[in-house]
Amino acid sequence: MTGVALALAAALALAAALALALRVRALLRRLELVACAEHEIRGPAGALLLAVERMRREPAGRRHARALELPLARLRAGLADLSAARQGRLATERPDVLAMDGLLTGVPHADVEADRGRLAQALGNVLDNAAEHGDGPVELSARRSGRNLRLVVSNPVSAQRDDSERSLVLSRDPRRGRGLRIAREAARRAGGRLEVERRQGRVIASLEVPLACPDGERAADHEPPRIGEDGEPPAAA
Repeated sequence: MTGVALALAAALALAAALALALRVRALLRRLELVACAEHEIRGPAGALLLAVERMRREPAGRRHARALELPLARLRAGLADLSAARQGRLATERPDVLAMDGLLTGVPHADVEADRGRLAQALGNVLDNAAEHGDGPVELSARRSGRNLRLVVSNPVSAQRDDSERSLVLSRDPRRGRGLRIAREAARRAGGRLEVERRQGRVIASLEVPLACPDGERAADHEPPRIGEDGEPPAAA
């Protein structure tokens, strides 16, 4: 009986070792596929970045280049995260002073302090979510909130979509609402926060990011102008 027990234990140990080896092989295969996908994305991404840089230098192309700043910053952040994911982590944030009107069209000038890629991820996913799951025009406003700049993205949700949109916003199912989860984490890593709520037939996403302060001055002394629903500063009374 002792010999049979030893043989059985050895067989079980061998089976476990083979299963582990298969898992490791599958993991290495997945990592190689990720590396190949990253390589193939980096080539076209580099070409796009060079094309936009050229557009910035031409008067006729500057407006179009500005419209691409947000998705390109988001693309860079995604590539950095894809590369870092092979080590089981996200890319390291590098906070900087950013001019919001240089990143997002329709926002008045205001300097914030955040990682460009994380801010682009938060904004990009919020805008994508509004366009995909809402109805009617997407409205954008910006105002100072203490030492932060608050960006509010909102649009109506029809009665037919109301319940499904509510479940999407509040869902804890990992298969749903991935964009909003990414946006919340990106906002946190950018030094801010994102809140999403459904109110009076509208889905409202409020993103707060820290205002940049010149040395010796307070954020409260630098209130950016508010903008209206059409994306333009309100007319003076």
